[in-house]
Amino acid sequence: MAGIDFKSGKIIYDEFHVDFTKSFLEQIDSLKEDLLQVKYTDDYLLDLGWYPEYKVDGKFVVQLIKDRNWDAPVYRACCKSQEQLRQILETAINFVSK
Repeated sequence: MAGIDFKSGKIIYDEFHVDFTKSFLEQIDSLKEDLLQVKYTDDYLLDLGWYPEYKVDGKFVVQLIKDRNWDAPVYRACCKSQEQLRQILETAINFVSK
């Protein structure tokens, strides 16, 4: 995602092709569960996806996963707008970078 500093994180998966100047309906094929993953030390994974996949009425979900425990994220937040997404990602990045 352009303009985001993932600090010490290493992007290991990037299929984020959402264009916020277009409607979600115009880019329904870009609204996937697997959009972005960033790996951090101490076995943290930042995960970004759209849920439910391929549904206009869905939302972005940002999670921080520790030790591959997907059932209990250490951080989870949802949003729909670009500004909110940026804020949520920065909160997650700051959490894991402490």
